[in-house]
Amino acid sequence: MHIRVERRRDKDSGEYFEMVDGLMFKDGFLYKPVSIKSIHTQGIQPSFDELEKFKKPGDDMNGDMSSLNTLFSNRKKGHFMKGDAVIVVKGDLKNLEGWVEKVEDTTVHIRPKISDLPKTLAFNEKELCKYFKPGDHVKVVSGVQEGTTGMVVKVDGHVLIILSDTTKEHIRVFADHVVESSEITTGITRIGDYELHDLVLLDNLSFGVIIRVETEAFQVLKGVPDRPEVVLVKLREIKSKIDRRTSAKDKFNNMVATKDVVRVVEGACKGTQGPVEHIHKGILFIYDRHHLEHAGFICAKAQSCILVGGSTGGRRGNGMDAADARMGALRSPASILQSPGRLPPRGPQMNYGGRFGGGGRGGRGHDALVGKCIKIKSGPYKGYRGRVKEVTGVLVRVELDSLMKIVTDS
Repeated sequence: MHIRVERRRDKDSGEYFEMVDGLMFKDGFLYKPVSIKSIHTQGIQPSFDELEKFKKPGDDMNGDMSSLNTLFSNRKKGHFMKGDAVIVVKGDLKNLEGWVEKVEDTTVHIRPKISDLPKTLAFNEKELCKYFKPGDHVKVVSGVQEGTTGMVVKVDGHVLIILSDTTKEHIRVFADHVVESSEITTGITRIGDYELHDLVLLDNLSFGVIIRVETEAFQVLKGVPDRPEVVLVKLREIKSKIDRRTSAKDKFNNMVATKDVVRVVEGACKGTQGPVEHIHKGILFIYDRHHLEHAGFICAKAQSCILVGGSTGGRRGNGMDAADARMGALRSPASILQSPGRLPPRGPQMNYGGRFGGGGRGGRGHDALVGKCIKIKSGPYKGYRGRVKEVTGVLVRVELDSLMKIVTDS
């Protein structure tokens, strides 16, 4: 790029910087002189991510005293309460664990976990930090994540990894910013006409699904396959809700509709599986409860997925695949499955064979339909494919491919 970089010593600080067009850089940071009057320092609660951005290479966030001092400097009055689990972060007894017994101004009396020590020890509050263990349910009481509740899944020094109750995403917060709580927040789910998990059209004609609702904005997972892109949009930046029911073809030309279960076979999300929540312009938004990011949503091209229980296109003959051939053979009235409540109220009962039909070879499992691959035409399981396991009169037990369970239909 032919950018000229010079290494110079700053006359005021005595430190060396890389100079680019008169700007001073060091360790990837831009250094600028500013007036002290233009800086506001009172009541600032930096988030974990903000402190991490300004961490120098090689610094340990947990052991860096400047980071801890920044963290402790704006504690609210009454930060520690009796019964709080704490850990010592400074002094000769560093890493000692205990429980708060009494608080007097800035002095905290704790009962140490080690029995050989005195019953209570006194510490300055800045020498202590709250302590939690995996499995604790907590609530964030300060910082940018204030109000969030969730379960601690990992403890990394003074940093907690919490699984949020509302978004099911992992968030990182300082242990000092949370308290134990049994409260479970439901969070905001709607602003105006739009709510959580809606598919929306944005003002730049891009589209996506709402994965989080904040106080005045939405987090939207855009319809960009294989490369998760989350944007923060305000209400006025959304043009409309997309509620058209469309379908798309998968890798083997099976028609995929909403609520169908698909498996991703290509791209960054290969191997994930779940029901389709939205379809737009050949893009599928799939919900996978095992996917903890982006509220469980995955974005993928329909052509990168296969319908679970659909045709794989492996065996073809005369332009019709094997599954279609089997379906063609089953298009007699006996093979079109109707859900309960849709049977004709009157008229003679059809002879389906099996135990009660009186026709065919008789006996359980000997009906002509048993073992056949079928597709349910109506009712609560409409569109599902499966294999017939048993025929009993007008009732058919079908093993559904996508749900991996056996249901009774008629």
